[in-house]
Amino acid sequence: MRRAGISLVLGAATIGLCASVVGAIAAESSPQNLDYRTTWLGNSFGGGPKWVQNFNEQMQVLPDGTVYLASFWDEGGREVGIYRDGDVIGKFAHTHMRGGFAVAIGGGYAWYAHTCAREDQPKVKAGEAQSTRPVCFFGVSRYTLDGQPAPFPGGKTPYGNMLVFREALDDHALIPRGLVANDHELFVADTARDQVLVFDIQTFQQTRRIAITQPTRLALAPSGDLWILSGGHFEVQAFDSSAAPAKVFRSVNGADPVEVQLPLPPRAQPSSLAFDNQGRLMVADQGPNAQVLFFDVSGTPRLVETFGEKGGLYAGPHPGRTGPLRFAGLTGAATDAAGNLYVSCNVPRGGTVLRAFSPQRNLLWELLNLEFVDVGDADPTSDGKMIYTADGKYSFDPTAPAGQGWKWIAQTLDPFRYPDDLRLHFSGLQCGTEMRRLDGQLFICLRGMWQGILGIYRVDGDMAQPGVVLSSGPLQSGDKKWHPPGQPEKVRYLWRDANGNGQMEASEYTPTEGPTGEYWASDVDTRGDIWQGGRDTGIWRWRFEGLDEHGTPRYQTAAEHFPMPAPIKDLLRVEYLPESDTMFLTGQTKEHEITGGEWGTVGTEVICYDHWSKQPVLRYRTVLPYEKGSIWGESFATAGDLFFVVIGKTAEVFVYAKEDGHLVGTMKPGPEVHGESGWTDIRDAIRATRRSNGDYLVFVEEDWKGKCMIYELVDPLRKQVATR
Repeated sequence: MRRAGISLVLGAATIGLCASVVGAIAAESSPQNLDYRTTWLGNSFGGGPKWVQNFNEQMQVLPDGTVYLASFWDEGGREVGIYRDGDVIGKFAHTHMRGGFAVAIGGGYAWYAHTCAREDQPKVKAGEAQSTRPVCFFGVSRYTLDGQPAPFPGGKTPYGNMLVFREALDDHALIPRGLVANDHELFVADTARDQVLVFDIQTFQQTRRIAITQPTRLALAPSGDLWILSGGHFEVQAFDSSAAPAKVFRSVNGADPVEVQLPLPPRAQPSSLAFDNQGRLMVADQGPNAQVLFFDVSGTPRLVETFGEKGGLYAGPHPGRTGPLRFAGLTGAATDAAGNLYVSCNVPRGGTVLRAFSPQRNLLWELLNLEFVDVGDADPTSDGKMIYTADGKYSFDPTAPAGQGWKWIAQTLDPFRYPDDLRLHFSGLQCGTEMRRLDGQLFICLRGMWQGILGIYRVDGDMAQPGVVLSSGPLQSGDKKWHPPGQPEKVRYLWRDANGNGQMEASEYTPTEGPTGEYWASDVDTRGDIWQGGRDTGIWRWRFEGLDEHGTPRYQTAAEHFPMPAPIKDLLRVEYLPESDTMFLTGQTKEHEITGGEWGTVGTEVICYDHWSKQPVLRYRTVLPYEKGSIWGESFATAGDLFFVVIGKTAEVFVYAKEDGHLVGTMKPGPEVHGESGWTDIRDAIRATRRSNGDYLVFVEEDWKGKCMIYELVDPLRKQVATR
C-alpha cells in the first residue's frame, strides 16, 4: 500500500500555453488520532440490527398492529420489513437481490410475491441474469410470521418455500403486483398476464382463474368478497395528470368480477386497497390530493371520510413542508383491531415513511428512511444547522445526542408542479449534493454516479425549482418513457429556465462545448462558475454571470478551455477555490497508476496549484492510499483548512491539511452507527463544511442502512497547534 500524504518534488512542467509550474516540497507530520463523533440523518435508526428499509410498495397489518412492508429492493436486505410500536422487529430472510412488490398474511403464514433464480443457476444480481433459456422463478414464497422461510412439499428455491407458477427470463414486469390471503385461499394478481390466480392455501393447487386487465392491488372484504384494483399508477415519478383513474372490481363468492364505480376525487391515483376494522374500503390516493379515502360499500359506494391534509406535502402555504398529516407517494393504509390507522408512503425519488395514528387520528409514531445513495451538504450561511440532500431539507443540532439532532423539514421536489425535474427521472445522476449561495440566493447543485448531468436548483422556500442543466448529450430515462421536452437531438447543451416556470422548453437550450465520453470531474465553485474536466482532454469553465429577474443563474455559454495540466495523465476530479485562486485536481499520474481498473475513483494523487487563473504554480502533490482491488479513494472535497478523501470499499475518511497536503488523520464509522457502513456508491459521496467555532461537519453517503453519515470533527489543526 502506498503511504497517504507523501508529497513529491516536481521539476518544471507546463499548463496552458506558457504558465510555468514549479513543484514544492510539502510539510509532513505523523497522522494523529482525530477527535470526532459519528452521527447521521435520514433514518430513524443508526444501523446494526435496526434500520428502516429503503423503499416500500405494499403494506399489510396484523390485528395486533404488526406491520409488514414489501419492496423490491433494500440495500441492507430488508426487502420485507416487520415493524411494531415504532420499532424494527424483523425482516424476511433470503430475499436480497431477488425481490418483489406484494405481501399478504393468511393461514397462519406470511406470503411474499417475488422472483428468484432457479436452483441450477449461479447467484445473480437483480436485473443481471441474461440467458436464452428460463433462469428465474416467479411466484409466491411462504414465511413464518417472524420472517423465516416456511418450506412445504414441492416448494421451490433452496429454501423449499416458493409456489412457482412461471419460469422465464429475468423480467421485473412478470412479478405479481398484488397479493391477499385468508385461512383458505391465496389470491395473486398476475399483473403481466391479465389475471388473478387463486390457490388453495393448504394444497397449493390452483383452484380458479379470474380474467381481468392489469390487476394490481387486492383486498378481501369481511364478507369474503374479493376487491381488485386494475390499471393503477404506482410510480409517482411517472405520474400522468391526464391518466384515467384506476378501476375497481368486486367478485362476490368467486363469481366473475363486476366493475364498481367509486366516487373518486378528480386526478385520484389509487395505489392500494384494504378494509378497515369497521368494514369500510380504504383507498390510498397517491395523486395530487395525497389522502386516504374511506368508502362505505355496503350499498352504492359513498365517500364517507378522507384522512390527511389535501395536497399532502405539496399543499400551501409552504409546499414541501413536512407534517404528520402531509403525505406523498402513498403506498398503503390499514387498521389494526383497535382501530389504529397505519399509513405508508414511498416519497418521490424514494424513501420510506411509515406513520401510525390512534383511532382519534393523533400521531402515535413515525419511522423514516429518506436517503438512498445520497450525500448531504450544509447551507453555507447556516453554520451547519440547515442541511440539504438531493431532495431533503433538514435542521441539524450538532450538540444533540447521536442520531437525535436531525429533523426532516421538507421534501424539496414536487412531481406535480415540476414533472420534468431531473431528480424524478435520473435519481442516480442527481444525488451528489453541493450547496451554493450565489448573489445571496441558495442553490442545490447535483451530480451523481456518473457525471454526464449537472443540475442546479433554486431553493424557493422549502421547494427547489429546476434552474440549469449542463448535459453531455440528449437525455432519456431508463424506461425510455421520458426525455427533456424540446431538447436538442445530438449535441451537448446548457438548459436555463429563462422564463422562471421550472419547465424545460425548446427555446431554452443552448449548444455548448465540454468533455465528452466518460468523465468524472465536475464542480460548481463558490462564485458560481462551473468546472468540468475530460479524462485526457483538459478542463472547461463556464463563467457565472449573475441571476436574471427570475433568480435563474446566467452563464457564459462559450466555455473557456484549459489544456490538461502536467503531471496528470487521467483527470478525475476538479475543485477550484476562487477566494484563493487555488485549484485542486485529482487523478492518475505516470508515477502512480490505477492498476486494478477501479471504476469512478478519484485516482492516486491530489495535486494543488496556486495562482490558477494567472500563472499556475504547482504547490504540492499528495499520494493517496491505494491498494489494487481493496483500497481506493472514491470521492474528494475541500472545506476550511482541510481536504477529505473517502475510501470506496471501507468508507474510511482520510483527512489532509489543505496548506501542504500532509495526512492529518483518518475517521471511521463509530459505535454510534455500530461501526459499519456500506461502500460509497456515488462519485461525489463526501462533502464538508467548517463551522464558526472552527470545527467541521463531514457528510458521507451511506446507502447500506439508508442514511447520510455525519462526522463531527474537532479542528485537528487547532489541536496540533495547541500541543506544540
